[in-house]
Amino acid sequence: MAIAVFGLLITGAVTGATAATAADRAVRNDDQSSAGAAEARALSYEGATTIGTNIMPEAARLFGAQTGVKFSSIGGAGADAGFKAAVEGRATFGGVARELTADEKARVSGYEVIGYDVMGVFVNAGNPVKSLTRAQLKEIFTGRATNWDQFGGPTRAITVYSEKLSGGRATVKAFKDMVLGGEPYGPLKELEDATDCVKDVAADAGGITASSMSFAINGVMALSIDGAPATRGAVQSGAYPLKRPLILVTRDVPAGDAKAFLDFMLSPEGQAIVGRKFVPAK
Repeated sequence: MAIAVFGLLITGAVTGATAATAADRAVRNDDQSSAGAAEARALSYEGATTIGTNIMPEAARLFGAQTGVKFSSIGGAGADAGFKAAVEGRATFGGVARELTADEKARVSGYEVIGYDVMGVFVNAGNPVKSLTRAQLKEIFTGRATNWDQFGGPTRAITVYSEKLSGGRATVKAFKDMVLGGEPYGPLKELEDATDCVKDVAADAGGITASSMSFAINGVMALSIDGAPATRGAVQSGAYPLKRPLILVTRDVPAGDAKAFLDFMLSPEGQAIVGRKFVPAK
């Protein structure tokens, strides 16, 4: 009887241990499933710094607070890199701060304009030259004009600053299309990012650079172009000529959380975020 009882106790202990092990395994599986579900619900962004720096952090935070859907990463490798990341499935959204080419439109199943960026042409705040035409900008950025005295300014050499021409940056391509008419850039100082260019112009009395107006800082001044200032009203009226779309692209037709985020970006809340530094799409 004792053996029987002992046997029952052992059997009960083994059964209990097995049940506990099974329960632990179930908990771990549930945790892994939850982690997998959370990972599956994580979105990501790569692309234009203009969008990645000025829109995505706040948009991702507010969208996450409302839906529980988080962004695993927000990069700023440039428009070309962002487009490629989206096409290759390495990012949910690719950010492109310029017009898409016909080939690019054919390679993605979804793209949404969330706003418009005003592109400013910045000079040092002490520069007496306040306005230039697109034709004059072309002379400067192609290297045919090299001194500010050619435009009513002081006898001072012009130093052109730009993001890396081979870096796939949207600003470089957009400015080339809008101002240079496809002609190559002339001599310039290439820096890693638009913010670096603007900082250097603030310290260089002869400097000039083209950049998003969202990167304006103390020490620089945005020129009027073709007689129009770089203001929202002038952009909306069409008087100011340098603007570009801010686009989020997706490899596939947006669905689920990706579609929800795009809807959020076009909602009053999302457009308010865009409108803090850019011209809203709506």
